Amino acid sequence: MKILRILALTVAAGLCIGADPTWNPSDAVKEAEQDIRSGHIKFYWSGSIASMPVGVPIEVAKKYPKPDAGNGCVTNDIPLRERQQEYARRYNEKVYAYITQKR
Repeated sequence: MKILRILALTVAAGLCIGADPTWNPSDAVKEAEQDIRSGHIKFYWSGSIASMPVGVPIEVAKKYPKPDAGNGCVTNDIPLRERQQEYARRYNEKVYAYITQKR
């Protein structure tokens, strides 16, 4: 019984650590600033059949990792998709301003 309790706590902790972003647009700039400080530059991509980096030129964004901010054409949660796109736009604009200023 004790082993099951430990296993359950371990799984719960793993889920919390590996959780997806909350997609709260007001957190996007803060995450971007943290990623810039740590040197983990990336651009969020979003869209249906043809996904793209939200708010930045494809030529620049394709040189960096591209995490998913709502890719795919089938979704029933339109408010979630809108939050993902707004989050991606704010995050990407902050990172893009940083890399273009750095040049």
